[in-house]
Amino acid sequence: MRSDQVTLDEGSAAVSAAAPLLALHSSAATGGQWKALAQSLGTERPVFTPDLPGYGRAAFRDAVRDDNASLAADAAAVLRPLEGRAPAFHLVGHSYGGAVAMKIALCQPQRVLSLTLIEPVLFHLLPLGGSDQDMRLYRGVLGVRDRLRGAVAAGWPAHGMAAFVDFWNGPGSWEACDAEQRQRFAAQARAVLRNFTACFGETWHPTEIAGLAMPLLTISGGRSPAVAGHLVDKLVDAAQDVTAARLFDAGHMSPLTHASGVNSLIRRHIRLAEEGAPAVSREAPFRASPFSQPGVAA
Repeated sequence: MRSDQVTLDEGSAAVSAAAPLLALHSSAATGGQWKALAQSLGTERPVFTPDLPGYGRAAFRDAVRDDNASLAADAAAVLRPLEGRAPAFHLVGHSYGGAVAMKIALCQPQRVLSLTLIEPVLFHLLPLGGSDQDMRLYRGVLGVRDRLRGAVAAGWPAHGMAAFVDFWNGPGSWEACDAEQRQRFAAQARAVLRNFTACFGETWHPTEIAGLAMPLLTISGGRSPAVAGHLVDKLVDAAQDVTAARLFDAGHMSPLTHASGVNSLIRRHIRLAEEGAPAVSREAPFRASPFSQPGVAA
């Protein structure tokens, strides 16, 4: 079983004939984030869960520059193994993976059958909006990035990752991590910095979202940081064919903490897209059961 593809019944003709699913993980994580999703949908279709550049099997072996990172490059990297195998696919992205997924949808819309975005970190939309709220939230994100950058430069990446983890998961989340988790997060600090650079380097305008023909599902958490919900609202306002779901008792890491609810929403969205059915409603609240061990990443 490879980290870039998980199917539970690879010999089934029905699975082979079904359109595959490509799921992209958050920063400071790996494709293993989608294990429950792959188990849920792997009996129906091929499920690809690649490690994004800098993480897992795609970790950088040598020091890399932070200033040349881009969503386009990361999108190309995750699509490369699919060439010749998946001309069209359903696409899911969470947090940074959501930003990469949006880049794929904008650049290769003919390949994306449906799009699910779970609190994508489309930070460049904040200064483009320019409202007082936009700029306040933008300064908050910049503050986290700058603290991480300074900590990495000083040789103390764990200090920067503590701010990152607490920003996305709430105060005290870093302290709740064990030593092994902290060490793993600290080792990913430079990859996380590259993700910030890639997100801030985007220039596309929200009006481009209106031109996308594939059905869009957004999923957000009622306990997520304000910037996450604000960016999701921008997507919902701009998109044409969109269903917005909110898991009221979930935070930013809902694919891990509320996997059952998130995966049910994704399955339903894919089914409706394949049936050609329009979105039932613009707002589709969903309440899921809490999970005992919250994840920590973004």
